[in-house]
Amino acid sequence: MQKKDSIETFQRNTKAITYCTRCLMPSTRPWINHNEHGACNACENAEAKKRNIDWKARWKELEKICDKYRSKGDTFDCIVPCSGGKDGSIVAWKLKHEMGMHPLCITLAPQLPTKIGIENLHNFINSGFDHLLITPNPQNEKKIALFGMTEQGRPRLSTVLGQTTALVNAAVKFKIPLIVYGEEGHSEYGGVTHMGTKSHFTKEERIQLYFSGNDPDKIAEKIGIKRKDLPWMRFPTLQELQSVGILWLHWSYFEKWNQYEHYLLAKRHCEFKTLPQRSIGTYTNFAQLDDDMQDLHVYFMFLKFGFGRTTSDACIDVRRGALDRKQALALVRRYDGEYPESLIPHFLDYFSMTKEQFDSIIDKWANREVLTKVNGIWKLKELPS
Repeated sequence: MQKKDSIETFQRNTKAITYCTRCLMPSTRPWINHNEHGACNACENAEAKKRNIDWKARWKELEKICDKYRSKGDTFDCIVPCSGGKDGSIVAWKLKHEMGMHPLCITLAPQLPTKIGIENLHNFINSGFDHLLITPNPQNEKKIALFGMTEQGRPRLSTVLGQTTALVNAAVKFKIPLIVYGEEGHSEYGGVTHMGTKSHFTKEERIQLYFSGNDPDKIAEKIGIKRKDLPWMRFPTLQELQSVGILWLHWSYFEKWNQYEHYLLAKRHCEFKTLPQRSIGTYTNFAQLDDDMQDLHVYFMFLKFGFGRTTSDACIDVRRGALDRKQALALVRRYDGEYPESLIPHFLDYFSMTKEQFDSIIDKWANREVLTKVNGIWKLKELPS
């Protein structure tokens, strides 16, 4: 049975928390599975990619798709989500320079934009791309984010929904039938195994697997927002989708996904900049730099599941051979679950709440099976081994 996104399930499943024997991904990650040898399905998928996939054949498959959708006129032939980060930048760059496509790059405005994120987006656009910034009604976006944080422990719910729905609405409005996303998260990080064997996905799969069952229309109804007041943050009607015939692709199906390589390429081709210090909660400084709300998102991940951003980053680096498990463990013990103290005033202002209200939500979602409070901050009772 697949794990459901509820606080009761988090507490039940963490009573016997185990860690992958190859990387460090815990059994508490939603959709994760460990095999009889203790290896998680993300590690299994990583090994399968080395042995079983004909990447040349998949690249030819991508070439055929691009040949089909490449515009013969003066319009855009695909949409690429891009915040100015390393991954979206390189997907767009390769589509343009290696596939001869004319992408429209779209950014959903961050909830709490950062200075370096704004600079990276500016540099990306100036490296030679057409770009559209979509900014949903901030008041409605905050209502969805507040609902997400209080009811699901998901402060980036509005962004998670909007990153898909805004692009699909743009595709309908501009009649662009191809959307190319980056990685397919389930196969890359551990999840539903069949997603890595297909190049595209459906609206229903997006709602169930990536939105954790959150249909934007139903969320709007719960919090009293009319459908017409969410022009970017709801799905188009079936008739609207069918009128364009939209195909949603994952780039990681066609080319082996390597975030560090994307970082190096983005530096070379798009003047991508990194932080002068590590990001909060991890040892890296080149990923997810555009939105301060990301730091609260990963902190809630730690609260609910008992692992944070360092675990996620270290597991990726173990799978690509940049770290061994012992090195990853040392980093996790040092940085994982770091409290984003310097950003707390920022979060309180965004959600218009007091520190006491904020703390009560934090405590609500803290998984007491694996966490305990130390000097007012939630910590793991037992460090991974």
